[in-house]
Amino acid sequence: MDTVDEGVERLLTRPGGRYYPLLLAALVFTLSGCATTYGLGQTALQEGRYADAASKFETALKEHPERTDALVGLGIARYEQQGYDEAVAHLSQAISQDPKRAGAQLYLGLSYLERGDEASAAEHLRAFRGLTHSARITRQVDDALALMRTEHALSLQTRRYVATSLESALKVEQELQNAQWAYEQWPYYGYSNPFYLGWTW
Repeated sequence: MDTVDEGVERLLTRPGGRYYPLLLAALVFTLSGCATTYGLGQTALQEGRYADAASKFETALKEHPERTDALVGLGIARYEQQGYDEAVAHLSQAISQDPKRAGAQLYLGLSYLERGDEASAAEHLRAFRGLTHSARITRQVDDALALMRTEHALSLQTRRYVATSLESALKVEQELQNAQWAYEQWPYYGYSNPFYLGWTW
């Protein structure tokens, strides 16, 4: 929510105001509803339910057209459904709003690759390469770009192989980062860890 009416803002910031609880509840409901719609889209995307994901992201965008993350999610969902023209449209719009969205750059490059537009694909894959901090992903992108620089146009099978390899590498990297984050959040108990009490080694 970018702006709040001044009168409403005064009520929200005045705890003693008569309508404060009601307005606060309405604000929380509105914001959580949008987050829930987007979150459901992300869950569906991760679980491979691409039509459901696309529907959720479309709903989130109707409610909040400025949400670039929902636009990226919709573009990825369309890519996974092999709707490459729609994916290009959504992801191009997302990048025009935020060029530093690595996921949008990657999937826009993959969408162009699947359409056979190797020049545009290479442009966005290079942009993605500049945004990633993973040496493993960087090497994978370099290999893909080297393959695309060959004299002959890539076959459909080769394009599909390159796209699948890059996407798989990204997903593995995300899983590793998620596991590392979860590990760092886990509290350290030492030998008194209650989860280990009574275990036999």
